[in-house]
Amino acid sequence: MNQLLQALRECLRGDKAIPEEYNSHISYNPNISQIYLTLYQEDIKPIRWGTKRETFVTSLNRITQKLKEHKKFPLFKIEDTRKCRILLEIVTKEYPCNIRNLTTMQMHSQNRFEPGVNGFKYKYNGILRFFMPSEGYTKSIMSVNQLLNHLSKECGVAKKTDKISERVHLMRREPIEYTFIESEAFISYENTFYKLERGYPLPIEFSKESIFDKTIKSIDWLVRHMNDDGSFLYYYDPYKDTIIDDMHPNMVHPLYNNILRHSGGTITLLRGYELTQNTLYLQKAKESLKFLISTFRTHTYQKEYACYPFFNKKSKLGGAGIGLVALMHYYIHTQTQEFRKEIDGLVRHILSRIDKDGEMIGYYIHPKFNNGKALINIDDAIKKELFSFYYPGEALLGLALYYLYMPNIDSNLRDSIRSKAEMALDFLVDIRPLKYNYMFTSLPADAWLMQAIEEWVKVEGLAKKSYINFVYNDTKQMFDQMYKQSNTLEINKDYVGGFFYNYGDHAYHDASRCEGIVSAYYLAKYLKDETKAQWIMKHMVLSAKGLMKTFHDERSVYAHKNPTKALHSFRFKLTRQWVRVDSVQHAACFFARLLPKLDKHEHTT
Repeated sequence: MNQLLQALRECLRGDKAIPEEYNSHISYNPNISQIYLTLYQEDIKPIRWGTKRETFVTSLNRITQKLKEHKKFPLFKIEDTRKCRILLEIVTKEYPCNIRNLTTMQMHSQNRFEPGVNGFKYKYNGILRFFMPSEGYTKSIMSVNQLLNHLSKECGVAKKTDKISERVHLMRREPIEYTFIESEAFISYENTFYKLERGYPLPIEFSKESIFDKTIKSIDWLVRHMNDDGSFLYYYDPYKDTIIDDMHPNMVHPLYNNILRHSGGTITLLRGYELTQNTLYLQKAKESLKFLISTFRTHTYQKEYACYPFFNKKSKLGGAGIGLVALMHYYIHTQTQEFRKEIDGLVRHILSRIDKDGEMIGYYIHPKFNNGKALINIDDAIKKELFSFYYPGEALLGLALYYLYMPNIDSNLRDSIRSKAEMALDFLVDIRPLKYNYMFTSLPADAWLMQAIEEWVKVEGLAKKSYINFVYNDTKQMFDQMYKQSNTLEINKDYVGGFFYNYGDHAYHDASRCEGIVSAYYLAKYLKDETKAQWIMKHMVLSAKGLMKTFHDERSVYAHKNPTKALHSFRFKLTRQWVRVDSVQHAACFFARLLPKLDKHEHTT
């Protein structure tokens, strides 16, 4: 294939045709083997052409001729093998599609759409079009609605309505003939043609060295995208080349941000320092902590100073919790008392949010309640409206780190932390499943509480069986709802290591859940349960391999408008290109904790 790549570049650079000998380089069926060549280059809209002639080489020569006739072709630096990327894709399969039953949810459905794996041949108003499988990746498409909305724009149906729901309906109901297609595809990088799997270049190396490399590069991505005020770039969509968050499109000035994810970014920088001892990460972490502290407001708790983050008109328990975790990580690494006042203040604030029965109130300030004033002594109905499934675990992790690692804690404060944390843990493990049973999903998601329990069991009297069982049971449930070789198909083998709520879901390669699982591993090691630890490690490695497929490396950013912007970040899903501070944060933090425990001899591609 590399010789074919060289021949393609020579043909595109001049008048030299591709020799007939290359007909033997690829399987070609003149009845179905539509071929597309696409040229990608930074800051230039891609150009492509497709055809299907009597032979593979005849088709390629026709395509290169048409590309050279394109008005934008002179802008492409064909000779620069890093700048100008070439995507070659050839249809290898066709089979029927009932568009009205198209789904991404049913694993064994004949009408299952696998973004990045399936494409479509479709005819509307007499014009035949192809949505090639690789476009699921290059167009950042994951759902059926996204797909049909995109196709409606390509064929002109979108002109009939501005509403996406109506476009989707029309694409299912208009007289359009659809056929599923699959393909074989290759992307150039330098002088090599790399085979694509769901749009992503292979091979994907998995080794201790490659994980370390990607982890540090992703942490460096956070550093590169810090703002002058110490905050992080919250969101970036490489497909649209925009930093306007898709979930908050109207918040342009200022751009949307989130103090919980900001603090998670700080923790990630400190994990980088932990791995490398590079003081740049400490410096940047300090800058980000100053941004966090700039959001603080104050009050008193038991006549003592207390403080809390106030951001986006809200004060969330999780913001105080992860903020405290970030500040404690910084203290653990530096032993500086520089932020001691704020740390103590956050601890008192969190304690003030633990009710007499151990329930932790999710918000201190919420604009929809009490006219945006502090929420104190609220009734059970409001508690339920404000309850967060995740914030208590975040806050309890912060309290645990403070209790275990901060010296010279006032004895009364220390006793209060110990007793209130136990009450909160008992509530979350024993009472929450009954009171808030409607909030539980089939796939566990309380990774922060798993991390908190990993720390609290180190405190005398708190290694309770109920806490430990909570961690192990959630871990088992996640593993029961993990895609493995035994329950995936050949068409979606890259699901392995990802999770599902319901079998058939698009895989969740979810680093945030993996952070809870790696805590379960450390808990098993602390409790000297080697059998449990090995069982967890076996599954964690599967998840780690899956997550590696969401890393933006030099080879995989070929379709981005600005390839350097997302380079070395982790994206949300296998085909969805979005990058958010937490998609990077969770992956880097998981890998940072996995690395010291990973067998250095483990090496696969």
